[in-house]
Amino acid sequence: MKKINLQIGGQYRDFYFGLGFLGNLLDTENLAMNEIDSKLAENPFKWIPLIMYYSCAYGSRRKNENPLFDAFDMADWIDEAGMNSEVVVKFFEAFKQSLTKDVPQEKESKKKVTIE
Repeated sequence: MKKINLQIGGQYRDFYFGLGFLGNLLDTENLAMNEIDSKLAENPFKWIPLIMYYSCAYGSRRKNENPLFDAFDMADWIDEAGMNSEVVVKFFEAFKQSLTKDVPQEKESKKKVTIE
């Protein structure tokens, strides 16, 4: 899944996933990929709006447009909708799916492992 279209802030907006969005989020916020879950757990009130902002803003930049909103707007829109609203839930379902989609699952080996 490369993008999802969700209604927030009074209009439908494209939220993009993938390398460009993630690279921008990680670089701008000085994060490592393995820190995303812990940051969300530590302070969801900061990181949910930020992650959603970067995803949506990346969609505008892909179209050679400057986003007409900022992270504060995204936080306000989420406040209006609610942290457990359908838009937030659907975004994070799609976000998590984008991180694991097409990742091959290792098959469990039935061979015995011996240590010498």
